[in-house]
Amino acid sequence: MMKIDRLFSNRNLIILATLAFVAWVLFFDRNNYLDSQALDRKIRELESEKAFYLHKLREDSTVIAGLKDSAFLERFARENFLMRRSGEEIYLIDEL
Repeated sequence: MMKIDRLFSNRNLIILATLAFVAWVLFFDRNNYLDSQALDRKIRELESEKAFYLHKLREDSTVIAGLKDSAFLERFARENFLMRRSGEEIYLIDEL
């Protein structure tokens, strides 16, 4: 009889209730901790992608603005598309 009384003492019930609550919040709740961590990781990945694309957008906007100038347009075509004038030779130098 003594063991049963000790098993259901107030202290043990509080500890069991606390453990059950923690387990519920960690694993079974709709907004559980594990899913929350996965969503936080995904948010960080998407914010990193957003920063990358904003950087690329700024770079491309600069290039687009520069393409209005004929000298820049010619340099851009020569560097990126290996275009050349007639009778001109192009030497490609590989950088290590």
